Amino acid sequence: MQAARAQTAEPTLDSFIDWSQRLRWEALPGATRAMVKQELLDYLGAAIAGRAVAGMPPWLKVLIDMGGRPDAAVIGGPRVPAPIAALCNGYFGHVLEFDDTHDEAVLHAGSAAIPAAMAAAGLRGRLQGREFCEAILLGIELTCRLGVATRLNLVEGGWIYTALLGHFGATLAAAHIIDRRPDVLRNAFGIAYCLASGNHQSTREGASTKHVQPGFAASNALLATLMAGGGLDGVEQPLTGEDGLSRVYLHDSFDARRATADLGTRFEIDRLSFKPYPTCRLTHPAISAALRLRAELGDAVHQAERIELIIGPQAYDVVGRSVAERLTPATRIAAQFSVYWCVAATLVHGELTPRQLVEEIPPSARIRACIARIECRADTAAAQRDVGGCTLRAHGPFGTREAREANAKGHPDNPLSNDELLAKFKSNVRLAGVTADAAEQLAQRLLDFENIPDVLPFLAQLGTFALE
Repeated sequence: MQAARAQTAEPTLDSFIDWSQRLRWEALPGATRAMVKQELLDYLGAAIAGRAVAGMPPWLKVLIDMGGRPDAAVIGGPRVPAPIAALCNGYFGHVLEFDDTHDEAVLHAGSAAIPAAMAAAGLRGRLQGREFCEAILLGIELTCRLGVATRLNLVEGGWIYTALLGHFGATLAAAHIIDRRPDVLRNAFGIAYCLASGNHQSTREGASTKHVQPGFAASNALLATLMAGGGLDGVEQPLTGEDGLSRVYLHDSFDARRATADLGTRFEIDRLSFKPYPTCRLTHPAISAALRLRAELGDAVHQAERIELIIGPQAYDVVGRSVAERLTPATRIAAQFSVYWCVAATLVHGELTPRQLVEEIPPSARIRACIARIECRADTAAAQRDVGGCTLRAHGPFGTREAREANAKGHPDNPLSNDELLAKFKSNVRLAGVTADAAEQLAQRLLDFENIPDVLPFLAQLGTFALE
């Protein structure tokens, strides 16, 4: 038997472990409880739509076909071992780029934590809705707080924080459901660090692995939790150790005090942005500005001879560089990460929805002609790290018209209304053939999720959502 090691403190994660032991759903602020349920509504709507649009790619089906214990349901698929279910559902929830963001943390908050919690619930058995909601809150809060405490922007580091930091949030969510003993949690975090990854190269190349990375994090969280429960010891200082995340991954640009400031009294989940458009969040200020120009100019917008777009430096590097895959995107992911395609599709169609992701890839002649008139450059005076705003100017027979955006639609300071969020959910699930009445009933169940006595029958229903 392996000798027990002396416990070494990891203050940030120890604070989260302590908070998770004390957390009680009914003691949380009402606005925060409501945000958790809205997040669940938004994520599952995006995941059901993602399953409908993306289908079941062969590279996912090979995992499902391996068989194994039927722990948890895959959206539009069978019950499979929990890590496989987490991977599949993590992919479906992220594939349309329609899931939440935390704009300051520059990550998708729920895309690893929620599928991890769903898979963990299948392992646990009977589980009350409020306990499931606690797990989601814990996972999202840890992911977001690690993000806002990281001063290194994703371009400088080359990491996708959704997956890298999502490993820790997803692990906390899974362990809260499966085995929340403090020693198990400590070891699970230490194991998760040995698995943690998630890179920006996938985004640069437009590889489908970009959309699978949250699924990898969710799946790894299940593995870490189960192995920790079985006795595997993880590293004791995954964040601040000599070769911990802070030094090795984040170049010592991690503020541990900020990660835990006001923990349990102020909630980063309250600062989530719900996406109105199924594209990279860094394109959203430009899309919002394009919608304003389209509304102001009407069909005259098509007479624009030149279109200037000025965006933040991080946005420019990720979505605005004038390289071939951004100017003539041939795949869905390339279009989602092209501010040129996004602005052109919005100006031409007056909207940007999953429909354009299906019908305008490869781009039509009208979209290509509009892209050819767009000149994009970085605003070097803008903030380096957050999503930021933009300026969009159209020059033509109508003179010069300008639209500025500070916070794109969906930001907590410019939020989607409850009605808009509900309409987005209903539109998403209709892509899977769900009727309007069924969509309304499904939404109301999700918005009352804490009162469900057992979440398993509901989660099992997800296996029925697929495009027929």
